[in-house]
Amino acid sequence: SLTGKWAMVQFLVAAADLPIVGTLYIDTIVGVLTEVTQTGSALVMQDAYCFTDTYPSTILFRTDIPDVVLQSIQPDPRTVALHDNGAGWEIIQDWHTEVRGAVFEFPETDELPTSADDPRLVDIDGDGNPGMTILAEVLGLFQGEAYAVQRYRYSLQGTLVDEDTIIGQLQWTSEQTIVAGTHDILLLPFEDYTDPDSSKHRFIMKRVDDSWDSELLRERLPEFL
Repeated sequence: SLTGKWAMVQFLVAAADLPIVGTLYIDTIVGVLTEVTQTGSALVMQDAYCFTDTYPSTILFRTDIPDVVLQSIQPDPRTVALHDNGAGWEIIQDWHTEVRGAVFEFPETDELPTSADDPRLVDIDGDGNPGMTILAEVLGLFQGEAYAVQRYRYSLQGTLVDEDTIIGQLQWTSEQTIVAGTHDILLLPFEDYTDPDSSKHRFIMKRVDDSWDSELLRERLPEFL
């Protein structure tokens, strides 16, 4: 039985081609607390985001999603299958889509907003600005906020190492548009993409007790690393 509370840490690597800065890589660590409900071999996972830490490959560009912004995301439940592969147990999650900063009729296919007056935009973090607020610094000179919409899609395949630990790999894609910002340089178009080396995209889940919250997960993060 996997029913209960789990802490999950995701490790993601993206690349981006930015104006002025050029090509860079961004390592990202995402902390999540997940409530798992199991019925037979079917699992339902309800996530609560805690934090995301980004580590760009150059000091010329920095970006940050404040914890209060990430924690305002309310993901839909994920459906996951528990499977006996003959050598042990594994979990398999098909592609799951999250739209952050807007509400779509068709989350997987609707075009992302490109202007701040798009009626589909939602101020998810309650700061009075459209979409989700991202902090950015370019060249150490230009600092400000970008107001964005993101579509994050991912799938999981993991192995039960023991009854309290799951490790595995994830596949993911991310799309983002900036609908407004506090500095013109933050509105310049750019391309970003998932690092093609699939071994870099990993996750680990550990069973935890009800005392765990976002602060405790942050404190205990070195155990997951």
